[in-house]
Amino acid sequence: MNARILLIEDKAGLLDTLKSLLELHDYTVITAGNGEEGFAMAIRYLPDLVISDIYMPVINGYELLDRFREHPSLCKIPVLITSGKKEDDEITNALRKGAAGYLVKPFVFVHLHEQIKKALKKER
Repeated sequence: MNARILLIEDKAGLLDTLKSLLELHDYTVITAGNGEEGFAMAIRYLPDLVISDIYMPVINGYELLDRFREHPSLCKIPVLITSGKKEDDEITNALRKGAAGYLVKPFVFVHLHEQIKKALKKER
């Protein structure tokens, strides 16, 4: 299973670490440093899954979820949200906007990988 994952994260160190871990699990990884770049990459590559931070420059994760939901080519792509915010209203808002899952940073990679497998299985 060589799923294509778009990883959107504005912190370069975390972006590189997650990219390496995902590639070790045989995922093809496309990266973007902000929501606007991520949206453009999603249109260009049509990934199987998106992992996005919420609070980042240009377009935040909530706006990104709205844009995905409204775009005919992207509306079926599952989006996992990652954030340092753990308040219930943050999580509820992301899920209400269509997120396939929500992980609070810092998280253990195995938990992210479980969410990825669950989201990809649901889409098949």
